[in-house]
Amino acid sequence: MISTSMKKQQGAALAVGLILMLIITLMGYTSMKGTMLQEKMAAGLHNYALAQSGANSAVRAGEIELYKLVGLTNAVDIKGTPQGELFNIYSQLEDPDDETSDLNPIVQTFKERNWVSQRGKDHPDDFSLASFNGALNKQPQYIIEQISDIAFGAENSQEFDNAAGSDGNVQKAFLVTGKSESGDGKTIVLNQSMFTVVVDSSSSN
Repeated sequence: MISTSMKKQQGAALAVGLILMLIITLMGYTSMKGTMLQEKMAAGLHNYALAQSGANSAVRAGEIELYKLVGLTNAVDIKGTPQGELFNIYSQLEDPDDETSDLNPIVQTFKERNWVSQRGKDHPDDFSLASFNGALNKQPQYIIEQISDIAFGAENSQEFDNAAGSDGNVQKAFLVTGKSESGDGKTIVLNQSMFTVVVDSSSSN
């Protein structure tokens, strides 16, 4: 015959067992959530790194384009325009001849972290065709603007004397902005670089 004390002990063991199972379940759930969070963080870092690389590649493509232009033409003749009609290079100001003019809206729209602007130039290589883990959502783009007289004096350039004391040299500066979107479409990265060139305004290539 089972005593009353043994029945009470069996009931207590059941309650303790259920509590332990609940604790173990909660620990497992918390661990699983932590693992999922770490995976999301790793994926976010991966996508950001890809977008960063795409933006860097776009900047480099813009620098190469400028380098080729300088080699093929007299860089003095390279001038940014409000609509980019000349060599697809934009002026920093909406009206380059007016120092009080607003910044070029085409360039400013491109620099926003979205893909609304259609004025950027695509990178020559299609990164969207890469493998699944390395693909970008859109083709990286870049835009080139000539820095205005705000930084470098009138006519978007700066006249100066060289070491030998002869004049006629011109320094021009361009800002290259690259933009890229991660494969998951959640991250847009913008990178910029300054491209400067010194040429002799009295000669023409």
